[in-house]
Amino acid sequence: MNTSFENLIKQLTLPHNGQYPRPWMTRMRDPQNAKVFIIGKNQATPFTIEKVGSHERHIDALFNRNGETCDELYHAVRDGKSSRSRPVIETLTTRLAQQGIHEVLETNVICYSTPMSRDLAQEVHAGGTKRGEEIFHTLLKVIQPPILIAHGQSVRTALEQSLGQPLPRLPENPTSDVVSTELHFGNYRPVVMVIPSLAMPQANKWASWRPAHLDSLAEKVARVLDAF
Repeated sequence: MNTSFENLIKQLTLPHNGQYPRPWMTRMRDPQNAKVFIIGKNQATPFTIEKVGSHERHIDALFNRNGETCDELYHAVRDGKSSRSRPVIETLTTRLAQQGIHEVLETNVICYSTPMSRDLAQEVHAGGTKRGEEIFHTLLKVIQPPILIAHGQSVRTALEQSLGQPLPRLPENPTSDVVSTELHFGNYRPVVMVIPSLAMPQANKWASWRPAHLDSLAEKVARVLDAF
């Protein structure tokens, strides 16, 4: 584990507004090895100080060590219940795993929790929004994954604004091909793939063709990584 990276994450995840910012969900012990980022807008479930306890526990869970894991802490914070969106997101991570891709990190354009994304506009969340954006940009700069998967129109728009580069339109129907583009940040040139939302209830809007499209997406991710 890179000590400087861990120290950076410790600093960025210090409590704000009573919650620990959550930079990612992953099953990796070293998130710096991530090859794929699955990107949402911002998480709904707050990791409150009351629920999590110590900052040390939060850090241990982020790095899946010392008897703590991201998954177990997430379920503990939610009293054993998953959100409606989590099983949908996991259908994508499962398909990636079936292609031999396990170095996956779920993150957000803004790594800070509010009940709804629109709540980020409230003044009380201004500092959290700023911190959340800083966390995402730090992860992108330090880890530099080859593949970014952005899900949902609001995510596409936020990511486009955050990165300062245009992104393609989302696929709209069952016959749509997987949509992707290459971004340019000097020598770092990630491939961004955009898909409709995996968050509920928006995910219901493309439920009939989502399985086939995610299959195609995972296959394309594997091909890109093979050529990387």
